[in-house]
Amino acid sequence: MTSAVIEEEGVSASAPRQPLKSPLTLREILTPVFYFRRQAIIAFLVPLMIACVAALFAQPVYVAQSRLLILLGDDYVFQSGVNSGAPGQTFDRPQIVHAEMEILGARDLRLKTIEAVGLARLYPALAKAPNGLAEAELALGKDLIIDNIPQSNVIELSLRNRDPKLAAEALNKLIAFYIERRREIFQQSDLASVSTQRDQLGARLAEAERAVTGFSATHHFGDYAQELVSTQTQAAALASQLQATDQQIAARSGRAAQLRAKLAATPGVMQLSADAGRSSQLDDLTRTLLALQTQRRDAAAKYTDGFPLVADLDQRIAEVQRQIAAAPTQQLTATRRGVNPVRQTLDTELADAEGDVAGLRTGRAEIVRSLATTNARLNDLVSLGPQYRDLQKTRTLVEDASTNLAKRAEDTRLTDILSRSRANVRVIQSADPPAKGTSGRLILIGAGIAAGLLAAAATVVLSLAFSEVMVTPRDVERKLALPVVLVVAEGAREPAKTAGQRPRHLKPEDSHILMRLLASVPVAAGAPKGRALQLTAAHAGEGVSALILDLALIEGALGGRKVLLMDIEPDKGRTASAELGRRGASFNRQPGERLAQVAGTNLFVSAPMQIGSMDWKAVLAKARGAFDLILVDTPPLQRGAAALSLAPHVDMTLIVVAAEGTRAAVARNLVDRIEAAGGEVLGAILNRRRFYIPRLIYGWL
Repeated sequence: MTSAVIEEEGVSASAPRQPLKSPLTLREILTPVFYFRRQAIIAFLVPLMIACVAALFAQPVYVAQSRLLILLGDDYVFQSGVNSGAPGQTFDRPQIVHAEMEILGARDLRLKTIEAVGLARLYPALAKAPNGLAEAELALGKDLIIDNIPQSNVIELSLRNRDPKLAAEALNKLIAFYIERRREIFQQSDLASVSTQRDQLGARLAEAERAVTGFSATHHFGDYAQELVSTQTQAAALASQLQATDQQIAARSGRAAQLRAKLAATPGVMQLSADAGRSSQLDDLTRTLLALQTQRRDAAAKYTDGFPLVADLDQRIAEVQRQIAAAPTQQLTATRRGVNPVRQTLDTELADAEGDVAGLRTGRAEIVRSLATTNARLNDLVSLGPQYRDLQKTRTLVEDASTNLAKRAEDTRLTDILSRSRANVRVIQSADPPAKGTSGRLILIGAGIAAGLLAAAATVVLSLAFSEVMVTPRDVERKLALPVVLVVAEGAREPAKTAGQRPRHLKPEDSHILMRLLASVPVAAGAPKGRALQLTAAHAGEGVSALILDLALIEGALGGRKVLLMDIEPDKGRTASAELGRRGASFNRQPGERLAQVAGTNLFVSAPMQIGSMDWKAVLAKARGAFDLILVDTPPLQRGAAALSLAPHVDMTLIVVAAEGTRAAVARNLVDRIEAAGGEVLGAILNRRRFYIPRLIYGWL
């Protein structure tokens, strides 16, 4: 990653990691080739050595050749048929040559050739094999090459064998068998064959006639077309009659339903007449009133008004008068009841309607049975139609063929005499024993080289696929899904500027890139200006301390910022102060202070610090207020979890990956552990990278 890229894109501490797809360059392709060169060379040499051994023991093979000229004749004239007067159709040249090549490549020709020449002579190694003849036939098919010379009627045959005379002999035998075989194939029919065909056609015609007659008798019809039309007409009439019957049943069923409803609403017995007279109740009340009035007159004559007896009679008279006023004047004296004549009429009509419905249903059932029988017959006729038509077609075709064959029998006899097979093949060049053979050594060596190159390429690909170490920055980005922010080459060191000072791995440009990347990480508003950077690794010896010391020296010597190097849990005897002392640095240390300033720089180095002894969030917050840059040197994950504890509190964590040393699974575990602890790994530094491509080629690329 360059500073320009950092300025353009920036880095977000909260951005999720995504798999990186860096472009594949020619350098990236050639680096694995040179890295796995030993395995590739071995894989290349094995097929090459096998090919060389095979070429060393290869024996010469002789190839006998022969050429045939294919002439156009009556053999390839197609006659359309005995009943056609059209001229014959001739095949084109490629079709004719291809047909001849197919005859030449027939299996029985090869078997005859082997038997004629001798299996023991042609293939001695297969003479004693259990299935030697079949294997020899397959071997001869591979040794025999049949080819058409382009734009010509010439077929070239080649047969290879270790014996030149045997190769020529076998090829000539094969051609002789071929000419004999094609004569059998193209031999035309004679008059006896035509007569036999005519008799066969007559027998077939009689058989076809019997088949048509038997088919008609079996299925009970004379004329199929007339029977089919008659059955269709009968089915249509029955369907129409069934529809009319259904309509009548529906009408009469509706009438019966209406009559049944009216019958249910009509009473069976009704009042025929009634006699009316004066009400007997009114007469009784009148007689009672007269008796009470008589008693009242008698009581009035004896007693004064208001006497209790007189008052009681008055009340009784008033009550009787009230009853007389409420009583009916007339009442029925006699009634006569009988059967309702309307109900009798409805019963009669309902019986008639139900009888009609029953009769229509019986008739409908008979119509349905007739229609089913007719439809079954119609289906049978429809299903029998194709068979009957096939039989008729067969009879018609046989009859036409027999008629035409009989008419042209004489023409056939003459044509057969004139058209007997003639050899349309000419041997241009017979097979002669070849004077020079070929061993194929160059072909074997070339095949060995090609196989070696393929094996070497496959070895490189498989080695790269199964390799867990990372060689190039692209390997790191592909396997860890982290951007490579810096690449430190093996042995590439900045020379010392003063006597006694050790050379550095990093250059000021490298430090500048890391600082630009650190500056692009956003921080909270109002936070101290100091930035904290942590470098860590999965295993010891991957160069974390050396890189962070170089970075501290470079940034502390610039004079523009105040730098603090925090030495967390160092190895015994390998503290940051001791390492800087070995590099020739001197310190300005006050007694009792935990920080020492490197003389002549703005770099301060802390005493060794233990991870569990203090609150690191508070420590870093205090350091941010006092220093511009805090560089944290944490031990590898293999030795302690300090990097996990500090990762959430620093601005940026970078992991150091040793080229060809750190396994991808270990580095991925470190990244996952840091992220699980609340931190985030923003990138990786590829340390000790080796360049396997030669410098001249690398510069040219």
